[in-house]
Amino acid sequence: MKKNKQLLVAALGLFLASCGAGGGAKKTPGGVDFVVHKSGSGAQLKLGDTVLLNIIQSLNDSVIVESRKVAGGPVPFVISKSVNKYDLMDGLVMLKEGDSATFTIPIDSLPQRPPMAKKGDKLNLTFVVVGTYTGAKQKAADDKIIAEYAKTNKLNTTTTPEGVYVAVSQQGAGEKPQVGDTVVVHYTGKLINGTVFDSSLDTTLRPGAKVEPIRFPLGRGFVIKGWDAGIAALNKGSKATLLIPSTLGYGLQASGPIPANSVLVFDVQLVDIVKGKPEAPAAPAALQQGK
Repeated sequence: MKKNKQLLVAALGLFLASCGAGGGAKKTPGGVDFVVHKSGSGAQLKLGDTVLLNIIQSLNDSVIVESRKVAGGPVPFVISKSVNKYDLMDGLVMLKEGDSATFTIPIDSLPQRPPMAKKGDKLNLTFVVVGTYTGAKQKAADDKIIAEYAKTNKLNTTTTPEGVYVAVSQQGAGEKPQVGDTVVVHYTGKLINGTVFDSSLDTTLRPGAKVEPIRFPLGRGFVIKGWDAGIAALNKGSKATLLIPSTLGYGLQASGPIPANSVLVFDVQLVDIVKGKPEAPAAPAALQQGK
């Protein structure tokens, strides 16, 4: 899945030298023809925006690839300054959130002709602007989803300073782990719709793996941020449900069966804590290796 998504983005990059976008039947500043099929009511796109696009690439009337089938959802794309005559960026900044438009590019104008194309063919790129992405906007959407999930499932949650929602179902009697401690955790991970994507307790999800908890040093970046924050809030022996916003999970990047921008639900048990060595203070620059 990740490889196919990378190929899709790479293919899009190939056409940056020959594309544009807009509204109505128009031309981009670089001279690329385009037609707007649906005019959205959202904000005008601008340089620096991370725009979420559904993309359909067609050669004449034959569809080559659809991003939703390859990537499982909208493809994130950062709008940057145009660099040449037929730059896609010039067109993207003419679109609004909610717009759907098709850009028609003569194959003969491309710097590299696709293998299946012949002289006189036309490449059509249809962009559906799903929206723009910011961490704050996504967090607000995630928080709403989490609140509804907690209410439906009757979870009494507290929130960590980082923004992870923690619902303890069995309070442990041990201490809480500290940064650098190795934590031993059983878990089952689910999407908000209940689909289980991984578990340390179910070998059918991890063929050949043993039924055993995972171990990792807390706060060292070995796991997603939501796990570091959520596990740190538990006492040894506790069982809990962690509701993790996508901004503290995998964010814009899909990961295997986990779509982009997914709120994650983890049922966890903090089985054990192996104390780590206290962190040494940072050495003066002159004493650091290589100085």
